[in-house]
Amino acid sequence: MISKLFATPIYRANLDDERLRAELEKAILARQTSQHEHPSSPQGKFHNVFESRFNFLQEVSNPAIRQLSIQIDAHLNALLAVVTGSQPKDIDMKSLGCESWFHITTDSGYFQPHNHPNASWSVVYCVNNGLAEDVGAADQSGHLIFIDPRQSSMFLDQYARKLHRDISFDGAKYFLAGGDIVIFPSYLQHYVSPYYGDAKRITVAANFWAKHRNEPS
Repeated sequence: MISKLFATPIYRANLDDERLRAELEKAILARQTSQHEHPSSPQGKFHNVFESRFNFLQEVSNPAIRQLSIQIDAHLNALLAVVTGSQPKDIDMKSLGCESWFHITTDSGYFQPHNHPNASWSVVYCVNNGLAEDVGAADQSGHLIFIDPRQSSMFLDQYARKLHRDISFDGAKYFLAGGDIVIFPSYLQHYVSPYYGDAKRITVAANFWAKHRNEPS
C-alpha cells in the first residue's frame, strides 16, 4: 500500500461576477492614496507595488467590499468544512480574526517569497490580472507561485524528476484570471513573479485565524 502523506490543500474557484470586479476596481483605485497606503509593509516597499493598510475588508460601508467579504467567508467556510469533516453551519466564522489588504502592481512589480506565520489560512482574490483576455501562456506574467513546503533538497535523478504532481518536489504556478479566488494554508511559502503589462494588476489578500478567548473582536 502507498500512503500519500503531508498533503497541502489549495482551493481555487472563480466568483464569476463581472459587476463586482468592476466595482472593486473602482473602489481600490480610489484608495491608491497616501491615506490608505501601508506605512510600514512587513516586506518593505517594492518597486511598482502599492500595498494598502491591513483593514480593507472592514470597509463594509462600501457595497462591493462588503460583498467580497461575504463571498470570501462563504468559500473559506466551505473549505474548512471539507478539511475538518464538519458541516458549514457548525463553523463559527465570526470567531475568526482577519486582516486584509490590496495590491496594485504595475510593470515589473513583484513580491518575494514569504508566508504568513501568524495566521492559519490565506486568501488571494484577483480583481484584474492586468493582461488582455486572449493572452497566451507564453505572454502570461504575475504568476502566484507556491514553494514545496518540505523545502526538499532531494537528489533528482531520472525517476525523481518524473514523480506525479501530488508527490513531486516542484513548485506550483497559478496564473490568476479575473475573479479567481485561491485559499491556502498560511505556512505555505509563496511569491508573485514579475508582472509585465500596461494595465494595473489588482489583487485583494486576506489572512484568517481562530481568535483566542481573550483576543479582542
